[in-house]
Order: sequence, then structure tokens, then C-alpha cells
Amino acid sequence: MTTQRPDGRAESGFTLTELMVTIVVMGIIGALLPTAIILGLRFTAGTGKRVAATGAVGTLGRYFYGDVHSADTVTTEPACGVADVIVHLSRPGTDVVYTYDRPTGALSRVKCTDTGVVTTTLGRFGNAPSTRPVVLSCGAETSCTSPMEVTLTVQSEPGAPRTDLTAVRRSSAS
Repeated sequence: MTTQRPDGRAESGFTLTELMVTIVVMGIIGALLPTAIILGLRFTAGTGKRVAATGAVGTLGRYFYGDVHSADTVTTEPACGVADVIVHLSRPGTDVVYTYDRPTGALSRVKCTDTGVVTTTLGRFGNAPSTRPVVLSCGAETSCTSPMEVTLTVQSEPGAPRTDLTAVRRSSAS
């Protein structure tokens, strides 16, 4: 608002009403902004976990199909010094074990040969320690001791849809 001073010059400024409205609006914005930032950060963290889990499934698929195809036997027996085995695939001179470490959420592939052991972390899942995001299931017509089809079911989060990775073994080399 502009008013005239006694000497004829214009005087500009805020009225008390304008100042009070500005303070109230700034207070509302100041109260809501931290909540919006916190929600945005939570959304970003959740998205990051889902992207990491999706990457883990993709990496698992790249290794899993070839490992199953070349396996002579498929079990859940411990191997390579790993006790918590999801699936153990073996052929002469090589054992491959897929394992999930509950405390860290890491899904790993451990390959043992006569020359040594190589562990590859395929990815991390954000599941609760009591759940396992990757489980072995076999075809309906075959037992888990020597299946021709091997299926790993992956569930990245308790409420997320499941992904089945099914690989077919080559003919058994009896």
C-alpha cells in the first residue's frame, strides 16, 4: 500500500494485515515442508530397495540357467563350506551353491572347483531376517533329489509378487 507523507513523497510498505497473512502462510509451509521431505526420502529408499531386488533377480537368472543346464545332480545338501543352501548343483570337478545370508540380506553364488572357491554376491534383499526371498521348488512330476526342471521362486518383499526362474537340465550323463 502506498501512502503520502506530509512532505508529498510516497511511502510504501506492508500493512499489519498483509504482514499477519504472510506470517501465517510461512508457518503453514514451514510445518508441512519437513513432512514432505521425510515422505520423499522414504519413497526414494523404498524404490532403491525394489530396484536392487530386481537387479538381484536379473543377476541370479544370468547364472542360474547355465548352472542348472550343466549340472549332473541337484540337491540341497551343504557344499563349499556353506550350510544354508538354497540349491546345490554339481558336475564332475565343480559344485555351485546358491545361498542367502539372512543377517545381511545377501544372495550369493558360491562356485567350488579343484582350483579354489569363488563367491559372487548376486544382490541384496531387504526382507526380514525370518524370511528367505529365494526358495527351491521342483517340478510336480519329479522329486527334489534329481529333477530335470529346477525352479527357484523369488519374492523380493513379503507383499511383492513372486518370480519363478525355471531352468531345464540337460540329459543326465549316466
